[in-house]
Amino acid sequence: MFRFLVLAAIPLFTGCAYLGARGSDLGDIIRLEGSVGAGLQAHANAGELLHAGLGSSRRWTGGWAYGIVTGEKREEDHLPLSLVLTLINPDASSLHSLTLGEGPDAPRHHCPIVAPASFESGRIRKPDMQFWNLEVGVMALVVGVEAGVNPAEFVDFLVGLVGFDLAGDDEEEGRARRRLWIAAEPERFKDR
Repeated sequence: MFRFLVLAAIPLFTGCAYLGARGSDLGDIIRLEGSVGAGLQAHANAGELLHAGLGSSRRWTGGWAYGIVTGEKREEDHLPLSLVLTLINPDASSLHSLTLGEGPDAPRHHCPIVAPASFESGRIRKPDMQFWNLEVGVMALVVGVEAGVNPAEFVDFLVGLVGFDLAGDDEEEGRARRRLWIAAEPERFKDR
């Protein structure tokens, strides 16, 4: 009974900061983005463990992604176009590729196999808290939608109820460091 009373009292003693952090943690769980552009594509991702998709798109995407407001140009290729591009340029082989932004220095992510966790390449990779995202998306000619849920952020929300900050993002400084993608480790990930 004493433990229950202590847990129940946490919001009373920590006030607005506690409630604000729990609200932020709750918002970190979901992704919902809309797209406009050109393409015909459908994909499903089980974190960085599995990327499966068909089609290709060139689009501008904006919305909410795991606590971060998004708005950027994206180019994404899956089979069969990714296979054709691999035949044209074997150094850039991938079954899935994603480019964020424009120009030759735009961040790129390549997956040479369907299960990319240890074989991905490019200039960017998922940070640890984004590694487990479960996502689906579709682009139908000129409009698209992408939705997802992050089980790791759900766990962060639950343990946050009792005062633990698994993601390290309850303070303002931690929230400012949150990213959907981070620079890849140079020795492991090479841009192709």
